[in-house]
Amino acid sequence: MKRKKVPTQKQKGLFIYCNKCQKDFSWTSKLVKQKNSKSVKEEPICGENGSKFSNCKFFQQHKFRARIYIPGTNRVVCKVFETDNYKEAAKLIVEFEQEVKKRKTQKQFYVFDAQQEYIEFLKNIDVPAHQQVQRSQKHIKEVYKCLQLFNEALNFNGIKITIATIPEVTDEYVGYFHSYLLEVKKYQNKTYNNKMSAVKGFFLWSISHYKLKITNPFDKVRSRKLTIKKETITRDEFERLLKVISPENGVVQLGGKRKQKRNLYKSYLKDGIELALYTGGRREEVVNLKWNMIFEKDNIPMYIEMRNLKVERQLGDGFNEDVTPKIIPITKDLRDLLNRLGYKKYRRKDRYLLNPNRTESSTAYMMDCLSKGFSHFYSLLGTNRKLQLKSLRKTYLTHLYATLGKETKYLSSHTSDTVLQRYYVDEKVVHKAITSFEIFTD
Repeated sequence: MKRKKVPTQKQKGLFIYCNKCQKDFSWTSKLVKQKNSKSVKEEPICGENGSKFSNCKFFQQHKFRARIYIPGTNRVVCKVFETDNYKEAAKLIVEFEQEVKKRKTQKQFYVFDAQQEYIEFLKNIDVPAHQQVQRSQKHIKEVYKCLQLFNEALNFNGIKITIATIPEVTDEYVGYFHSYLLEVKKYQNKTYNNKMSAVKGFFLWSISHYKLKITNPFDKVRSRKLTIKKETITRDEFERLLKVISPENGVVQLGGKRKQKRNLYKSYLKDGIELALYTGGRREEVVNLKWNMIFEKDNIPMYIEMRNLKVERQLGDGFNEDVTPKIIPITKDLRDLLNRLGYKKYRRKDRYLLNPNRTESSTAYMMDCLSKGFSHFYSLLGTNRKLQLKSLRKTYLTHLYATLGKETKYLSSHTSDTVLQRYYVDEKVVHKAITSFEIFTD
C-alpha cells in the first residue's frame, strides 16, 4: 500500500485523515522560501509521535476524508472514502456535498456524522469558549474507540452505520451492542460498563445538540455488578519487592515477531514506589511532587500540600479555583524517605522529588513506567496475587482509616465515607486497630 499524498491542485474540503492520531492533513509537502532565497521542503507533523508525515509508521491507517461545512450553521459533517486514489476521492466529495445538502432539507441526523462531530466537540473544535472543557487526549481516544465498537456491533448485525439515523437507534440496537460486548468481545463487567457509559454520553449529547424529541435509547441499560478487589500489600511483600528491584531483574520479553526485550528498571522506580506507599498518592500526584510542597513547623517537615487534580478536572477551568488541596501528613517513614532523597539540600525548591531533570512529555512516561515496573517486579515475588501500583494507595488508606476512622476522608479527599470503604479499605487489616498512624505496624 502506497502512502497517500495531497497534490498542489487540491480539492476543497478533502483531507488525509489518520485513524491513529485522529488528525486531518490538508497538505503533505510544500516548498518554503528561506531568507537566502533557497527553497526548503516542509512536511506536516504526525500527531502520534511528532515525526514527519512521510515517515509516519501508520500510513496504512490513512484515509481520504471529506469535511463539509453546512451553510448557515457551525456544523461540520465528515465522511471517509474507501479509495486510495485522490482523483476518485475528489469526485466522491462532490457527490457527498450534494448528499449533505439533501440531508439538510430532510433534517436527517446520521449516527456516523454525529459521531465525527461529537469527537470534534470533545476536542473543543468550533465550541464556544464558555462551553469548552479541557479533556485529555487519552480520554478522547477512549471515547472514539467506544463509538467504533458500537459501529462494529451494528455492522455485525447487518446494519449500515453510514445510513443509520439517531432516531432509528432503539432498544433493539442497544441490545445488539450489549450482546456484542459480552458474547463477541467477551468483555468483563467493568469494561462493559465503561463502553456503555461512553456511548450513552454520545447519545445524550446528540439529543441535546440536535434538539431531538426522543429519549436516550441507553437509559434502560443497567450497570453490571463489579467484583471489587481491595487487596493490600504486606510488610514482608513490600520489603521483598524493594530488594528485587534491579536492572538485572528488569528485563522482559515483548510479544511480536521480533521478540524484542525491554528493561522495566528505572533509577527512580524504587523511590517512586516508596513515595506511593507513604503518601497514598495516585501515580500522577507522586511523579509531580516537588520540594516546595512541603510545609514545616519549627523547621520540621509536617505535611505535604498538593493540588487535588482529580476534583479540579471534574469541575473544569474557571470553576476550580477554590478546590481544597490535599494534605498528606509526613509520618516517620515518609520523613526518613524525604531525608534520603535530599530534603536538607532541596527544601523549599521548585524541583521534582523524582527524576528532576525531565521534560514535560516524560512525566506521562514516568507514570507508565511506575505502573508497569511495579507489576513486573511484584510478579517476581511469586505470591500468586496480581497487585497493581494502586494497591499501595489502598494499603495507605486502609491503615489511615484504622487510625482516624471517618475522619480519613478529610485527608484522602474522598467526599464520602461510603466511597472510601467500598473501593479502598481492606477490612482484613482494619480490625488490627492501631493507636497511631504508621504503615506496617503488624
